[in-house]
Amino acid sequence: MPHVYSRRSACESSKVVAGLRSPLPRRVVLSAVALFAATCIAVAASPSHANEPESSEQEKFFENSVRPLLVQHCVECHGPDDQSGELRLDRQVHFQRGGGSGPVVVAGDPDASRLIRAIGYQDNALQMPPDSKLPDEAIDVLSQWVREGAYWPAETTPSPEPSAVMTPAEQIEDQRQSHWAYQPITAKEPPSLDELSKRVPADQFASWGGTAMTQIDRFVLARMAEADVPPNPRADRRTLIHRAYYTLLGLPPTYEQVQAFVQDDAPDAFAKLVDRLLESPHYGERWARHWLDIARYGDTKGYLPGNQETRYPYAFTYRDYVIDAFNDDKPFDQFIVEQLAADQLGVDGEDRTALAAMGFLTVGRRFMNRQHDIIDDQIDVVTRGFLGMSVACARCHDHKYDAIPTADYYSLYGVFASSEEPGTLPLLGEPKPSPEYDAFLKAKAEKQKEVDDWVEERRQAIENELRTRVADYLVYIAKSLPQYSDGKVPPQGKRGALRLPAARRWQQYLVNPAESPHPVWSLLRQLAALPPEEFAEKSGAIYDQAATDADAAAENETADAIPQRLLDALKQAQPQSLPEAAQVFGDVLEAVHAQWSEARKADETLERLPNAEDEALRMVLWTADAPTSLDTAQAVAHLDQAERGRHNQLINGVNGVSVTHPGAPPRGMVLVDKAKAVEPVIFRRGVPGNRGDRVPRRFLQVLSHVDGGQPFQNGSGRLELARAIADVDNPLTPRVIVNRVWQHQFGDGLVRTASDFGIRGELPTHPELLDHLAAKFVADGWSIKQLQRQIMLSATWQQSSRTRAEAMEQDPENRLLWHMPRRRMDFEPFRDRLLFASGRLDDSVGGRSVMIHQDATRRALYAYIDREDLPGLLASFDLPSPDASQAKRAKTTVPQQALFLMNSGFVIEQAKALAARSGSDVDDEARPRIVRLYRFALARDPENAEIEAALDFVTQRPGSQQPDSQQPDSTLDPWVQLSQVLLLSNEFAFVD
Repeated sequence: MPHVYSRRSACESSKVVAGLRSPLPRRVVLSAVALFAATCIAVAASPSHANEPESSEQEKFFENSVRPLLVQHCVECHGPDDQSGELRLDRQVHFQRGGGSGPVVVAGDPDASRLIRAIGYQDNALQMPPDSKLPDEAIDVLSQWVREGAYWPAETTPSPEPSAVMTPAEQIEDQRQSHWAYQPITAKEPPSLDELSKRVPADQFASWGGTAMTQIDRFVLARMAEADVPPNPRADRRTLIHRAYYTLLGLPPTYEQVQAFVQDDAPDAFAKLVDRLLESPHYGERWARHWLDIARYGDTKGYLPGNQETRYPYAFTYRDYVIDAFNDDKPFDQFIVEQLAADQLGVDGEDRTALAAMGFLTVGRRFMNRQHDIIDDQIDVVTRGFLGMSVACARCHDHKYDAIPTADYYSLYGVFASSEEPGTLPLLGEPKPSPEYDAFLKAKAEKQKEVDDWVEERRQAIENELRTRVADYLVYIAKSLPQYSDGKVPPQGKRGALRLPAARRWQQYLVNPAESPHPVWSLLRQLAALPPEEFAEKSGAIYDQAATDADAAAENETADAIPQRLLDALKQAQPQSLPEAAQVFGDVLEAVHAQWSEARKADETLERLPNAEDEALRMVLWTADAPTSLDTAQAVAHLDQAERGRHNQLINGVNGVSVTHPGAPPRGMVLVDKAKAVEPVIFRRGVPGNRGDRVPRRFLQVLSHVDGGQPFQNGSGRLELARAIADVDNPLTPRVIVNRVWQHQFGDGLVRTASDFGIRGELPTHPELLDHLAAKFVADGWSIKQLQRQIMLSATWQQSSRTRAEAMEQDPENRLLWHMPRRRMDFEPFRDRLLFASGRLDDSVGGRSVMIHQDATRRALYAYIDREDLPGLLASFDLPSPDASQAKRAKTTVPQQALFLMNSGFVIEQAKALAARSGSDVDDEARPRIVRLYRFALARDPENAEIEAALDFVTQRPGSQQPDSQQPDSTLDPWVQLSQVLLLSNEFAFVD
């Protein structure tokens, strides 16, 4: 159970902080108690801001999920042609006004919203649509929309309004020529040093390197000079090493590493430090996490019906591929191509590890296996991730702002619709013989045998069921014929629901004489050919003729004659319709099957019935191609819902071995091209059944100068798409990735809408610098590490984080980059630092995901991400949703964060481990032990005031010299409490 502070221990812990706060107002200043108070104040002051989704996410949800429902189900009666109840739901302005009775939605409260009550049929007087209730899934979408504020995008058109005077092609060309992001990248030269030396005070010019100033600094300093905002001085060395470690590794330096760097007077000491960190295997871990946010990484598929397997056994191989790609400084253009089309690169041998890259396309949510939504998700992650374009907004209509017609969306739709996941995923290398691999094969074989045995048992049981319910199926088929039914006949028999696959198989079997040539079925087809009104009159003649044919066959000893037993039953029953005749056929066949079952119980060696006619009737049901005979695949297809759930559970057991067994060989989550490519058509309003014009599979038209705008020719076109995205003439791709790297270095990108470079995205704060970096990035071989080094060796990056009142007043958002922002750590490096300080961090690289919320010591990067059961711990600390590509994480301050840090068993265990690491013997001197605590936790020596405050706390507390095991249950050992205070301090959680 998590430790909960007693009143006494909490108050006394705050005294320690009070002692630490006085001499160091900006370092070790915020205890768990103070953090909790600050959190509550922040939340009370701004209750909705912390969890408010970005408008771009809201707009995507509205356009992809909400608007199509309104168009499909509501606009016919509440649109421009008809306003039933004085209500229109096709435009924002009409929706906000509501109907004759006022607004139909109370934002944030579905229960109080008349729209939700109406579609949920909660009021008898108001039920919409009146014909039939919407599917539950549609109601859930609209309820979620209202619950999240009923966001409706503002319906404004960019000025000027080209649509009124331009054709669609002209609109695309207009944006290609006018919008900054579509312009070719030009290698902008920074302001000259001579010019800068005249505009910038000499001390600032010298502090930023003088004539050795980097090109980045020349761009930035020139902008600051224009605004008359001076830059900050360079940060101290202790700050720089902490900043570098956090930025590149997501781990803190040790005390010894800090001391060595501080004492290194070499002019290239920081450059060497950066190079050393870039070569660390932990660099790939830190930067992989940034990319996994974009790639919406998760270890599960989301909700699937019927107990289907929801785990991705090999999702971790994609995460490990990304780690290796950053560590190896894989050229980013190659990184793109491998993630979209590694299957088409002919990789073999050791290079097969590149197949894991395609998890980029396949680790997303499965959306109840709705293929249209899966493809929409793939289009979204590709275009937003690589191009910074919200192409998915054009699923139902032309993009309202950007030059993305619906035709472009369905061109890309055709690419992914022409791809599929293979039945067996490819190995990433040949498994090496080992005891672990042998154990894996054995464990998987055991689980597979459970599946096979159960399926065989069900196969026999279903065959027996089908043979005992022949009458139900034959009567259902007879009633379903057009001459006997005006509509759909429910698949029900006298003994309950029918198995639909069996019913379909019976229909196909009986309608095709080539599949069912036996005279019994020929007789049934003759009866089916009679008009219903003539059945009673003419069926007798058919029976007589069948009896004559049977006698002739008996005389000539011809096989396959109609058994007299069936003819006698028909003549005796005198059926007046085909369904009645079908009942007789079924009763006779079921009786013969029952006769066979009883005979087999008496003699298991019996191979046939003694009576030849009875045996002939039995074999009608026992032939291999009869609908009552099943192979294994057919048996699985015939499972009902409950049986399918059990089958899925057993299959989950097989897959579970691949998920959890250490000997399981890794496989790549690839896509492959279908045998025949899909020729896509536009779905009008996003509705698959409303098919519009045919479109070719090709790249976006606004970027058609990259590949000539030609349709893709090779298979699905994925490789051609990947190469168009990674083409040096594509101006978006280099700009987008350079901006992403800048964002993670500074907290904000040069373009602050990192996944939206369209019309509604923000303009770059330093457009010449962005183009300069993008051009150099391509010239340097698309090297991320070279870009990192270039940024971090600039004076811009090495500025202090101190804020100045006059600069804050002029540039409160730091768009001029006059200081380095102070940043709170993301959850992963913060948690890693807790384990690092306690000495318990497992820093091994790669491998399967772990349940970190269950106190695993792996780095938080390896957390198991379950889309349907995301641990509250991760959600509380702003881990982004794995359901969509995320450009930037939210930064919230909520009580759950403080409560976790104060009370969770995990944090307290790290505090105990840190206290024990500092020295646990009763005879340890307190002062050296305090020094060790600070070195382990904060990588520095404590100041005198901090030592005195800590000494006062640990020596004056009753029982301070007692071992932890002897402390009262309501309190922690004072050394543990002191350790926890250090772990919860601002200095521990923030990076300057």
